Amino acid sequence: MVGQRIKETRHRNNLTQEELAEGIISRTYLSLIEKGSVQPSTNVLIKLSERLNCSLNDLMSETSNFRYNDVEVFREIVYHEYKVEHGDFTTIKNLISKEYEKADEISVSDKGRLHLIYAKYYRHISENEKMHMHTKESIISLSNNVINHFYIDAVLIKAGYLIETGDITQALDILEETYFLVCQMSDLKLGRLKLLFEIIECYYKKEQYFTCRRLLDQFSYLKESMQIHYRQDEYLLLFSKVAAAEQDFELLDSLVRMTDSSRMTLLKCFNLYKKNQIMEAVELFKGYQKNTDELKVDPLMTGIYLELEDRIGSL
Repeated sequence: MVGQRIKETRHRNNLTQEELAEGIISRTYLSLIEKGSVQPSTNVLIKLSERLNCSLNDLMSETSNFRYNDVEVFREIVYHEYKVEHGDFTTIKNLISKEYEKADEISVSDKGRLHLIYAKYYRHISENEKMHMHTKESIISLSNNVINHFYIDAVLIKAGYLIETGDITQALDILEETYFLVCQMSDLKLGRLKLLFEIIECYYKKEQYFTCRRLLDQFSYLKESMQIHYRQDEYLLLFSKVAAAEQDFELLDSLVRMTDSSRMTLLKCFNLYKKNQIMEAVELFKGYQKNTDELKVDPLMTGIYLELEDRIGSL
């Protein structure tokens, strides 16, 4: 199909539809040609071939004669993974338009990684339905190989979506199942750390603080053995909350001293209050900017705030 061949050649030349169509036809008309909805005239084909730096015969030859370049696609995947990892999503829309994942020759691994890139892109632009669809496709493809960090990333996206929609139990199911699968894989320690942190957050949302404490001890041991500071501020905040819930004030005191994060202010007030340093607690509480969003969804922090408001709020 000539439209498919034009599209393939355009991608090889790293041209957008706008760049190829400019001065020849409209972008919309080019899109229809590539989809096979309309047939271009010979005059249009000649002009397109000149811009694509190929012969008219190249465009007219059967698409099946065009060799799928797996090395080229792999390089593109790695390039776009790097961009996404560093928060740059500007090139992903163009990658999606190439539809590499639909090629018969593509490996299931590359297909899964492409869908993962797409899922991260749609999560970034808050298109949850497309994000969910591509996450599902990524997991299906990647599950055909040995579990790797790409599969773990896809699971984390799916679990995050489930948590956002309130299905914490199902999120826990998929997180714990994956965690147990990777537990014995020495080369996936970072993946274990990521999964474990999400599991702990799920149990925190379920208000199962004793379980959180046990898992946080595991997380701390694993983190120290790897000598990395994964999500350090969030880790300290979560551990401090659990310490407060478990009334381990010695641990709470040591944790709140480790960071100057403003998100710890309420817990620092609570720590001072429990140490009977009332005047210091009052001063800090007066300067606390009430985080209404956090208090709405976090019963533990709401309880701490109300206790402090009742005991020292009027001092």
